[in-house]
Formats: sequence, C-alpha cells, structure tokens
Amino acid sequence: MRKVKPVTFALLIVASWLVPLSVQAAGGNLAQQRAAEEYLQALARGDAFAMAMAIHEDELAALRTQLLDQMRLEADRGSSLTRARLFGEGMPLADIERLTPHSFFVALSQRLSFGGRQFRKVDWIEAVKDRGGMVHMVGRLIPPAELGEVRVPVLVTIVPWGKDWKAALPLELQAQIDDLRAGRVRAPRVSSTTAPADPADPAATGQDAEGPKEVVLPPAMVKMLDEALANLEAGRCSDYYEKQMSPNFRRTTGTRALRTLISTCEGRPALREQYMAAIRLARQREPRYEYAGTRAIFDLSGSGLPYSQWIVERIDERWYIAE
Repeated sequence: MRKVKPVTFALLIVASWLVPLSVQAAGGNLAQQRAAEEYLQALARGDAFAMAMAIHEDELAALRTQLLDQMRLEADRGSSLTRARLFGEGMPLADIERLTPHSFFVALSQRLSFGGRQFRKVDWIEAVKDRGGMVHMVGRLIPPAELGEVRVPVLVTIVPWGKDWKAALPLELQAQIDDLRAGRVRAPRVSSTTAPADPADPAATGQDAEGPKEVVLPPAMVKMLDEALANLEAGRCSDYYEKQMSPNFRRTTGTRALRTLISTCEGRPALREQYMAAIRLARQREPRYEYAGTRAIFDLSGSGLPYSQWIVERIDERWYIAE
C-alpha cells in the first residue's frame, strides 16, 4: 500500500475543507441567503408591510423623497396628477407627507402588482457581486410537496445593512412605479365597477375611442353637490353640515358631536380636501340607486379615500349627503 507523506496528507485535508466552502460561497453566505429569503417569503404572502420591512430603509426613504418632491412641485403649480396616479385623488398631500418610508411603500403598494410562489426552501445557485456593494442572489424555489416539483428560478438583489443584509427595492416595482407616474399604465382596478380617475387617461375620465361618456345625474343632486363643494372650498363647514348633510344625519348626531364635526372640518384643511375629492369623484360617476331611487351610492373604491363609497339620499324632493 502506497504511503502518503504527512505534508501531502495535510494538503488533502485542507482541500477537503475548501471544496464545501467554495460551494457555499457560490450561493452566498447565510446572512445573504436569509435576507433574500425574508423578502421572498413576504412576496409569496403578498404582505406589503413585511416586504417593506425586508427592504433596506434607505431605498424606501429615497423613493419617498423622490416622489414627494415631484408631488410638492406639482401642488405648487396647482396640479395633482402624480398624486392621483400613485395614491388616488382622494388622498391629500398632507396625509402622504406624514407617512414614514415603510408606510409610504405600503400605501403605494395598493397600486402595484406583485406576487410570488410559496416555497419550502431555496436552492441558491450563485451570488453575483455588483457595484455599490450590491449582490444579486440567484436561486431556485423548491416548492412544498403539495405544490408539485417545478423549481421556479428567482433573483433577489440585496445590499449591505450594517453587518447584515437587506433586499434592495426591486427593479420590477421601480418600473411599475415609473409607468404609473408617467401615465403609461393605469393602476390595477380595486373593484369591478370603478377605478381611480386619472386626468391624463381617457379611460379613467369616462372616455373611450368614441368620445366622452357623459354621466347624467339628477339636476337637483348636481346642484346640491356643487353647493356642498363651494361651501367646503370656502371653509364654510357650518353651512355644509347644516344645509347639505341629511336631516337624518343631523337628527341622529348630538348637538355637541355636530359642533365638534364642524370645528374639526374648519380646523383641518386636509379633511375638507378629502370631502371635496369625494364630491368631485361622485360628480363623474354613475351611482347605484336603492329604495325606489331615493338613495344613490357612488363607488369610490381605489380613489385613495379612507372610505369606499359616498352616499346621498332624497328627502322631500331634495338631495342631501347621507353620511
């Protein structure tokens, strides 16, 4: 039997250690794999908040700053095009400015399309270094037994986060945001009947190839909505609640509560802006009528407002805002 020299034997042991280490390095280290898998898990669940937590905060902060700068510039010029496309006409700029980088992404994600596949684990193939410390993690998703055997390829870009790693803002989502901002595409429909109005999008403003589709509302309803809008624009909240709000609403709302509502309306321009946005959107949309035509419900889903509908009702031949 051939003898192995001690030095040669030691080299063989070192070589046996290096082989598995090189294989592991090819697919990234454990911290890199963990960061990529954290993002993939959030993506598979469709959990926008978990996605935001998996993405590097500097990336989210840069996105927030860039988009807010554009929205503020447009607001100074009397425009709200970018805000309407990204968040809905009904969401005031003041509310958007109060969002943290994480909550900003969550609010914006309602306009984006994303999804991933459930997986049991990831077979990481390669960790490709790029500029700025970025690393592109390339792998294959190994599905749970009940989802078959097809291994779907994935790519997650990660960036340094102290001594750890976080996902970078995916280029696919950046492209979707840019498409929305530029008006190349519309936001996904939130309901089957309506979508956020986009002044630059013929389909969003009730137009098609044959021209505009006029929404015909009862003249008395239009008159009431216009008067309500005028009162809110002028800050006349007392007139708004006393003249345009339904007698049923005023009857079921205590005097003190009504005074509080009026005071809040007068002191919060952002709240008035929400009401005005709802009225403007209602003027453009065909309502659903109930109770023999005495109640009209406007679907405002996806408009960025904190409520999905706007209701008016007819009492003694007059129209009022119901709630």
